Amino acid sequence: MTDHISTQAVTELLADLVREHETTDVFSRLVSDCREQLDAGAAALLLSTPHRGLELLSATSHRAAELELYQAQQRSGPCVDVVRTGEPLAAVGADEIVSRWPDVGQAIVSAGFLAVHAFPMIWRAHALGGLNLFSRSPELLQQPSLVTAQNFADLATLALVQPGELTEAELDERVDAALGGRVVIEQAKGVLAQTFGLQMSEAYELLAERALQDGATVTETARGVINDVQRR
Repeated sequence: MTDHISTQAVTELLADLVREHETTDVFSRLVSDCREQLDAGAAALLLSTPHRGLELLSATSHRAAELELYQAQQRSGPCVDVVRTGEPLAAVGADEIVSRWPDVGQAIVSAGFLAVHAFPMIWRAHALGGLNLFSRSPELLQQPSLVTAQNFADLATLALVQPGELTEAELDERVDAALGGRVVIEQAKGVLAQTFGLQMSEAYELLAERALQDGATVTETARGVINDVQRR
């Protein structure tokens, strides 16, 4: 079992995202790579939709697909809980799985799985869906593997929310926004450098440190620095 997503897996997935592709193929590759890299028995993605409720996005096997659809039907199970809470979860051993989700848990155990892990697909603090890993051995994933699995869930989120083909005007707008953010950061660095007698590199380090302390982005913190000066 590897401790991080392999370079090849990331390279192939990102290459798919930046060129013309079938989204279904991207998700199929993603769950397959996840299952293989984490040595799981099966992997699947369940998506929460505004109008249709929970829907199967992709699965590595017909049995895994059935388990995800059953969760959606019963509105119970690991992926359902992950979508509701936005937090990863795990259940190990037949007793714990069945106790936690009686009907769905029994179906999971009957399919030969003795451990289940689920990871949220988070987009801007909202859970769009969940990545489910089913294992035949009653073992918890170790911390490096938990990080890897969440990385796969994050990649699935990016694949889902990425925009379609942009017009030139839309692309120009995004470039302008990116450049505008850079200008704000440079201005804030200048303010901090002048205020505290710092080199520009030191000013950026201070800006980044403030952003980390405030739980904000560097751009947000930079805007705050500039606003403070303007209010004086």
